[in-house]
Amino acid sequence: MLDRRSATADSVENARLVRLSRALHSAWRDGVRAPWRNFRKGLREAALLRSGEGVPVAVDETTGLEAVPFDGRFPPPLAQCTAVEAAEYPTRLHRLSVHSTTTEKAHYLPHVARAPAMTLEHLIDQYWFPHFGLLISRQGRIWRHSFIVPWRDGYLATIKAIVEKPMPDGSRLHLLHEERLRRTPRITGEHLLISNAQKPNYGHWMLDVVSLINMGASHRLPMLAWTLLPWQRQIVARLDVPQGLIREIRPEPVFLEHAITSNRHTGLSSQNAHPQHKVAFAKILANVRRHAGAMETPKRVLVCRSAANGRNLVNRAQMIEALKPLGFVAIQPEKLSFDRQALTYAQAEVIVTEFGAALTNAMFCRPGTKVVEIIAEGQHDPWSAHFCAMLELEHVVVFQQQSAEALKVPRHMQDSPFRYSVDVAQLVETVRALVA
Repeated sequence: MLDRRSATADSVENARLVRLSRALHSAWRDGVRAPWRNFRKGLREAALLRSGEGVPVAVDETTGLEAVPFDGRFPPPLAQCTAVEAAEYPTRLHRLSVHSTTTEKAHYLPHVARAPAMTLEHLIDQYWFPHFGLLISRQGRIWRHSFIVPWRDGYLATIKAIVEKPMPDGSRLHLLHEERLRRTPRITGEHLLISNAQKPNYGHWMLDVVSLINMGASHRLPMLAWTLLPWQRQIVARLDVPQGLIREIRPEPVFLEHAITSNRHTGLSSQNAHPQHKVAFAKILANVRRHAGAMETPKRVLVCRSAANGRNLVNRAQMIEALKPLGFVAIQPEKLSFDRQALTYAQAEVIVTEFGAALTNAMFCRPGTKVVEIIAEGQHDPWSAHFCAMLELEHVVVFQQQSAEALKVPRHMQDSPFRYSVDVAQLVETVRALVA
């Protein structure tokens, strides 16, 4: 039987209710929570600034770690090793693609994608902060591979032990007050860090961290994570990670005597997916099939985002109805179990999808699967084109043209919410041509 929870126009987009809920939440957040939080922060920072102490905080761009070979173990302190070598592969632009009219079109022209290596880096005496996964030394050095690039000073606003000090030239100096961290729990022993944020993005975690976990499990390396979410636990279970190998801690600052981190935490691997990902995802899919058994799923799938998402497609219901005659069944992946998500993608012949993290599940697709991706102009984020080229999928991008006014805000960089519509007739025409 097909999953009765497959999305319909009503379940995918109860737009009025969602918009009302978001408006009420925003009003409470902006009118009550944010002012109270900022008031408390101001009092705290004023007291710290009056103390005249603090260590300047800045990203560490210069410290070099000794390079050593990878032998299945952690590198020694203040050393690094390459667990997986870098790779390259060509990208393509499908003849049916509807190209962007902005400068981002350069990202989709055929070129060579360069997937970064996987490094392991052994740092000592680091504070680890959950919100963005920052590693900061007692000397105020922020490890350059402990945050999603590019760096933003706003990352530091979540750390109560760091204050901003206005400077005469108009700049702001960030100061770490270590005395506010004196009660921070201390963790001894060597651990591979497998959390890049307290609230992980599905796509980043799947492409940046899952292969790291698989490598750690393969070599029986102890790992450390913030409390895992239910969907993360399901994936870890399908990776056959030995019981007790991953230590979970509460999402609060900790002091690590030995922190094993990786350049994979920067998000570069999700921008340029590595062929090595296939190993971990093949293991996951094999275990899904073994545990979930046979499961009937649609051959033609329309992947929809929630109406509560920041990038909201306003005529989603019309798109769903227009693709039904072609045999497409609409789904919202987050409403399905992980096993059903994996099998839905693995057994699909054609997938039409809105731009977003759910496309990461295409890692379970067979080579040659047809994928049509709907993208609003102005994203400047070709991760999916690289990803699909690496997987040898038949990938068609259908950009939706945006007005000059709409494009003034760099939406992806600022994670700004926006609304757009899809040219339904053009989409149907493209899909018809692809499946003909």
